[in-house]
Amino acid sequence: MSEKIAPRTSVTAGFVALLLLTAGALILAGRAVPVVGDCLALVIGIELLVWAGVTREDGLLVAGGVTSGLGLGVLLAAWPLRDAEPNVVGGAFVVSVAIGFLLVAALGSWWQRPQTWAWVTAAVAGTVGGALMAGAHVLAQLVEWGGAAALLVAGAVVGYRWLRSSRA
Repeated sequence: MSEKIAPRTSVTAGFVALLLLTAGALILAGRAVPVVGDCLALVIGIELLVWAGVTREDGLLVAGGVTSGLGLGVLLAAWPLRDAEPNVVGGAFVVSVAIGFLLVAALGSWWQRPQTWAWVTAAVAGTVGGALMAGAHVLAQLVEWGGAAALLVAGAVVGYRWLRSSRA
């Protein structure tokens, strides 16, 4: 007895199967070649981004971008940066997360599904990650000056919107 599967359900089942097969294969291969296992989150993130491109679903776009960024961070920390200073490893990880949010913002815009919040998140994470890589003193300066500046800008935006809405 064969039942017809709706096209959307078929696409979902196909991508879920792909994700499961990829995860299983990379975990097993990672037992023999560790760098392959360290690629798991990055590869899953890329697959989620492809799935998002096919279905144009915002949730998959966000999940794919964030997972890709985290996966890149894991890969960098585990291999090329494994002997680096802790602030460099941590900073590179945060910059990788910023790259994931940048993917969300860029792909969302390209697909006519803008995710403007992701641009801000990418900029903040990238700035913090860069400051971490530069050293703790730079991060402290960033928080002291940048935090105050961000509060002023946020207050100005909220105040402007309040004035505009109260005049309407």
